[in-house]
Amino acid sequence: MMHLVLVIAVVIILAASCLLTFALCRAATRRDMLEARWREESAGSAGEESHESA
Repeated sequence: MMHLVLVIAVVIILAASCLLTFALCRAATRRDMLEARWREESAGSAGEESHESA
């Protein structure tokens, strides 16, 4: 009986760590996408500003 409880606890811990890893990777990917979009927008607006001033 104790062996079964230990196995279930280990499985739950592994599942929780997998879900946490997935969530962190997804958040990092989303952050990278937002940073890339922000870089593109700021580069585009800088290009437009220099074009307007010329």
